[in-house]
Amino acid sequence: MTVSTNPLEMASAHLQRGAQRLVEKAPADALAAFDEAATLAPAWPDARHHQALAHIQLGAPAAAEAAVRAALELDPRHARSAHLLGALLCERNALEEALPLLRAAVLRDPDNAQFQRDLGVVELFFGNVEAARAAFTHALNLNIHLDEVIYTLVRMTPMQDGSPEAERLFALLADLEQRSATLSLTEQSQVQFALAKAYEDCDEIDRAFACLVKANALARKTISYSADDTDWRFEWVAETFDRDLMRRLGGQGDPSHRPIFVLGMPRSGTTLVEQIISAHHKVHGGGELVLMPNLVGKTRGVNGAVFPHWAGTLTAADCRALGQAYLEDLPKGDRGETHTTDKRLENAEFIGLIHLILPNATIIHVRRDPRDTCFSCFALRFSHGQEYTYSMEELGRYWRAHERLMAHWNKVLPPGRVLEVPYEGLVNGFEIWSRRIIDHCGLEWDPACLRFYESDRPVRSASLTQVREPIYNRAIGRWTPFAKHLEPLFAAMEGNEEG
Repeated sequence: MTVSTNPLEMASAHLQRGAQRLVEKAPADALAAFDEAATLAPAWPDARHHQALAHIQLGAPAAAEAAVRAALELDPRHARSAHLLGALLCERNALEEALPLLRAAVLRDPDNAQFQRDLGVVELFFGNVEAARAAFTHALNLNIHLDEVIYTLVRMTPMQDGSPEAERLFALLADLEQRSATLSLTEQSQVQFALAKAYEDCDEIDRAFACLVKANALARKTISYSADDTDWRFEWVAETFDRDLMRRLGGQGDPSHRPIFVLGMPRSGTTLVEQIISAHHKVHGGGELVLMPNLVGKTRGVNGAVFPHWAGTLTAADCRALGQAYLEDLPKGDRGETHTTDKRLENAEFIGLIHLILPNATIIHVRRDPRDTCFSCFALRFSHGQEYTYSMEELGRYWRAHERLMAHWNKVLPPGRVLEVPYEGLVNGFEIWSRRIIDHCGLEWDPACLRFYESDRPVRSASLTQVREPIYNRAIGRWTPFAKHLEPLFAAMEGNEEG
């Protein structure tokens, strides 16, 4: 048997072996093989690119980023590395740096459907609607089954106007629905959500709701969620963060005024409120940061106690340390901004902790007519999270649990600590409420807040296209045409659900 002594051939063999180990979910072995390939062929970008893939599977995004940057230094035209680096940057919300990389990847490999799809997503984050539409359309032409592509295009398109684009999307959806038995549950669900949106646009309410029922039932089969666990967790949080704890540790955390927390139920108007605030020249829009959930998740108390159990044993020093740990990772912006928004909706669960570790942080809770809030949740396929939204009964029950928890915070926190912003009040009294919000943040008035829709900051939420428009009230009362179908939801919101 002849053994090759050509370094590139030897490196290629190591690369193939490592790629197979990645498929087998053995990333440490794969990385060792890719390291050998990189040593044998130090100028070969593919070796560095594959090192990055192994680091991703190992859960080491910083090492992955370093490896893929090395690949691009070796070959700035390496399309797969440009795309991978763009994707990694998106994961840590560095969207301004990610966008040109994703554009470069598409320029070098225009017929890669995944590249087109990912570019479309980020163009949409920046409000570049036509560029996003072009990328999604190209991706659809290349692979009709690519995740979220046809659903996103339908969400972007007025389906009632009889345009060629709307007619084509209707035809594609009808074909996919006919072939539903060959599709995954996730794709079947996306098709039904898309059809529901299309029929709602056309005022075919009964057909739209029938599709929503199917869509949510299909999505529910793909997730694991327990309403009992949510109720229990929220109750435990409320029992832990009582008046005595608030009184004992009040004012002991880090004194920074930088964080502005915007929270509430999904689809309640939190994106609009954050966009108004982040239009202020002294505010950096952080978006849906995972900092507080991550901080809570990695903190352990005595004997490994998890949240909220360890909160009952907090000291003043603990509060300051936790506040400082949060602030260390909070994005600061690059224009001298003094404040940063954090719009993670799940932070509602941590309001008591936020008050203790960051006593001067701003907290804003956005409320919307619960019927509109919950129906808008039921009518949307979320890209991730919000597992409670795919059943009317579970959705109504979650809303009730959220309301109980917010009522608890209002009882145990100082009056006015949390500003309650009604979505309908904001829409119908826009400048009055905008000024009230900015004042609550401790900032002087900035007229740019009224022109929030002109902001070029990226927005990563289901409302990303709506906040590119001036204020409007057409979303108020969206639930009304569907009222006869929503009795199970309303019963659950009142606590009268069956079972």
